[in-house]
Amino acid sequence: MATKPRIAIFDPLNPRERSFMQPLTAHLETSWQVDFYHPGTADEVAQAAQDCDVLWFEWCGSLAAFATNQIDLCGKKTIIRLHSFEAIDTHYPNEVFWGNVDHLVLVCDDVLEILRLRWPELERRVDIQIITNAIGCDRFANTAHKVMTDIAWVGRIEMKKNPGQFLQILAKLAAIDPAYRLHVAGHCDDLRVSRYLSHLIGLLGLRDNIVFYDYVEDMPAWLQDKGVLLSTSLYESFGLNIGEAMAAGAFPVIHNFPGASNTWPHECLYSTIDEAVALIRAAEPGKYMDYVRRRYDSMLQFIAVDALLAKPNRKTVDQMDFTHGQTAIPTSSQTRRAQNMHRRLRRRAG
Repeated sequence: MATKPRIAIFDPLNPRERSFMQPLTAHLETSWQVDFYHPGTADEVAQAAQDCDVLWFEWCGSLAAFATNQIDLCGKKTIIRLHSFEAIDTHYPNEVFWGNVDHLVLVCDDVLEILRLRWPELERRVDIQIITNAIGCDRFANTAHKVMTDIAWVGRIEMKKNPGQFLQILAKLAAIDPAYRLHVAGHCDDLRVSRYLSHLIGLLGLRDNIVFYDYVEDMPAWLQDKGVLLSTSLYESFGLNIGEAMAAGAFPVIHNFPGASNTWPHECLYSTIDEAVALIRAAEPGKYMDYVRRRYDSMLQFIAVDALLAKPNRKTVDQMDFTHGQTAIPTSSQTRRAQNMHRRLRRRAG
């Protein structure tokens, strides 16, 4: 039996079961030997560069910057996937040595626009591929009855997600029909935000109309009976929670953030509180399940990634210089400090 090629995946922020790479990792294991590292250290990257055929860095963060500047990657195909927060809230894309990278993967065109604004020369330094997030439509599909007055809101409860807006929308809905309830799946570790929400919920008389669940392990089961998904976020590079709720049969009501119209149905976008209320009151269950399957089903991502991995290595030996940067290879404690800073930025950006 032929030996499977080997890929190392580094996710400094999330363990495998909560990583954005989880569905793709399961798919890759059918034809690859997959080594998953969380959080990942410089020593592990160096060893993987010797042992593996491909290195994949999930998040364009401190580990990717250290690795491409200071570790001999042995000419192996190297891929970095960048999410919106690295482009908006960090300088890591400018710290990566792109001469050691074959492909930069983004989840949407709008993140590319952000990169063009901040680092116009980046497109000339690395091959950029747009591959959208994967939604396991079969995992979320169900025939359960939807309660159209039950509204789901999913995400970290922080300023970037604009939670104050969901209270304004809920207040208007509850004044029309007290049966409306907002179900919030997400953790809040921002004292300013949590005090604000508690204060306004009391002032607006919404304590019977809102339920907080913290982090939800089984999202397909939790979404089954929800009739509407409300997204109030100021920005999403994609909005995985939106697509998953649509795949489960919920009607999406989405704040019209930059780039939203390129990803989600125009008729589901709102720009004012009154528009959101009108969309929720007219919501229909199951209307966009086929929309998500046609555009974002996980198999489409798997095909695109398989094609990317099958491409020949873009680097040549004379392009590579693993001592490009001046930063020393981090020790384990230095790596942990950098990753802790990365997590704090992630919590702030969402």
